[in-house]
Amino acid sequence: MSGHRPARTRLIVPSILGVVLALAAFVVVITVRYRDGLEQRLRTDLTSEASALTAAGTPEALKPVIGSLSLEGISVDLAGVSGPGGSLQVTPGTALLTVHEVIRLGGASVPATLSGSLAGIDRQVHSLEVTEAIGGLIALALLVALARVLVLLDRAVSEARASEAAMRTFLADASHELRTPVAALQATAERLLRDQPARPARDAIEAQLARDSRRLGHLVDDLLNLARLDARERPHRETLDLGEVAAVAVAAARTTDPSARVELVRNGPASVAGDRDALLRAVRNLIDNARAVADTVMVEVAQSASGPMISVSDDGPGVPADQRERIFEPFVRLAQSPRGGTGLGLAIVRRTIESHGGTIACDASPTGGARFTLRLPADT
Repeated sequence: MSGHRPARTRLIVPSILGVVLALAAFVVVITVRYRDGLEQRLRTDLTSEASALTAAGTPEALKPVIGSLSLEGISVDLAGVSGPGGSLQVTPGTALLTVHEVIRLGGASVPATLSGSLAGIDRQVHSLEVTEAIGGLIALALLVALARVLVLLDRAVSEARASEAAMRTFLADASHELRTPVAALQATAERLLRDQPARPARDAIEAQLARDSRRLGHLVDDLLNLARLDARERPHRETLDLGEVAAVAVAAARTTDPSARVELVRNGPASVAGDRDALLRAVRNLIDNARAVADTVMVEVAQSASGPMISVSDDGPGVPADQRERIFEPFVRLAQSPRGGTGLGLAIVRRTIESHGGTIACDASPTGGARFTLRLPADT
């Protein structure tokens, strides 16, 4: 995925913040309205209790009423009336809700003050706040989890789209590359059937037919190998000595062309865990590419501080600095590339090395040509 996050991903964090702020505002509103409702209920209770005092009628009849109200947490103060009274025992600092009423007592109007503690309301509101906090944390956790899932899905969609675009490009390039050898093969076969030439002309046409068939076969094999590597199939792994793999690749190059000047330098053992056949094809590919443009090829195996490595150097024309990354893309051919190649060799080499957890890079060799260095993780 590119360095720029998709628009949907960039909107997730602001969206979460918006939801959190909205949820916080909702909680504040609910809490305030809940407290207002409890205080209004207490105020209503105090007002209704004033009616109970009026119903008592006389100061003597007030005593049991005031005592009952005291048990309910309501204190009563009657101005100018001696005798029974009620006091509310509250913790210092506790807020009180007070209602002033005028009651009829013994035919006279008496100011009465009824007070109720807000401690019970505070406890209920606190309980609500705790419940809201727990619920908010659960909701936030679910929201974050959902956001993470959305980010994973968004990334997967972006990667799928990128993969689809790459596949379309690959198929278009593959179709273009296949068109030429298939057309050449078809034209040669039609000429052979149409003209029915005598020998030695027939031998030349048949040789061309064989070359075209071989080129097409190489291209199809490379396409299949690249497709398999792009599918991220896990390579078979076994403990190998990278020096022995290089030795087999060098011996194969010398057998194919006894005059080839391919030298091998082994600086001690270099143990790796990997697919022997896949690594062997990668090294042989690098050697074959170098032999096609150079007189001398040097293969060096060493155990570096970062792990085992192989370098394949040549004395050919080299690779321009601005092309040293591009050459690992499928179907890329430079002007000095060997004729008859499929343009997939270096792409396959990179995919192979990366599937083993390694890297490959191209730079200038000491002899002025190209040097390809592949590094692999040590066998642990």
